[in-house]
Amino acid sequence: MLYIHSNVQNLHITKPLGITIGNFDGLHLGHQKLLLNLIKFTKKRNFSSCLISFNPHPIAYFKKDKNFLIDLEQTKIELLEKMGLDFYVSIIFEEQISNFTNEEFESRVLSSCLNTKLILSGLDFKYGKNRSGNISTLKNFSLKNDIDFHTEEEVIAENFPNKISSTTIRNLIREGNVQLANKMLGRKFEIIGTVIKGDQRGRTIGVPTANLQYNDLQVELSKGVYAVRVILNNEIYSGISNYGIRPTFNQNIPLVEVHIFDFNDDIYDKEIKVQFQEKIREEIKFEGIEELLKQIKTDISMARDILKNGN
Repeated sequence: MLYIHSNVQNLHITKPLGITIGNFDGLHLGHQKLLLNLIKFTKKRNFSSCLISFNPHPIAYFKKDKNFLIDLEQTKIELLEKMGLDFYVSIIFEEQISNFTNEEFESRVLSSCLNTKLILSGLDFKYGKNRSGNISTLKNFSLKNDIDFHTEEEVIAENFPNKISSTTIRNLIREGNVQLANKMLGRKFEIIGTVIKGDQRGRTIGVPTANLQYNDLQVELSKGVYAVRVILNNEIYSGISNYGIRPTFNQNIPLVEVHIFDFNDDIYDKEIKVQFQEKIREEIKFEGIEELLKQIKTDISMARDILKNGN
């Protein structure tokens, strides 16, 4: 897959493309279905498949929001590559493009920058200033320019109470319901970070932890204790993680602490992925170390059971 991060002025692809447009934050099951169909359509027509997206996310750009994205760009690139997409175009979202009308976006991006031959769109896709463009205007543009145009039906799974959407998944993560969020994602919600030195208190009480700062670009996970998988150097480990402010020790800066089971290597300054499987409990304040250690042993036992059962 070719990843292109560019402003509109420097974007130019001459290969015939089948495209879809949107932020696809989280690349959930609905996104995956649409992209796999795009790849299938383009292969039949000998086009290259291409996702046109925006960075920063337009909602985050306009609202100046932090803690908004489900996935960091690194995760998104890895997932798209695994799916077999040919091009991932991440357009730098800035003032100029934010003021494009839908007609300007069509002419200056879809026509001038790209050799668009096919468009596959979700039913609720909106584009252009004040969200003036929709599937009707996109279809009209396609007809005028001899572009093959298709729409993708909404994806609603039988076991889900709501439509699968990035908004729903963000809310589930904020609530700590990572189990349902993971079902909608078709994978595990993950954070990526570099292991930093903490106060090393965990090591002194026999429960060493790898500490990470939570990236403020990502939607904030509900504070508490989780069963997790940890990926380090392409190896997968089981563990338990606490995200919170550690009230027992009178801390107030949120931190991700990960205890990897049966592991005691020095991994400071190493990059790890933490994939959240299930929330075990809320973060609480304990009266002392003994009470905390007793609860940690219970948490570890629960986490081992959860991970053993493949949840």
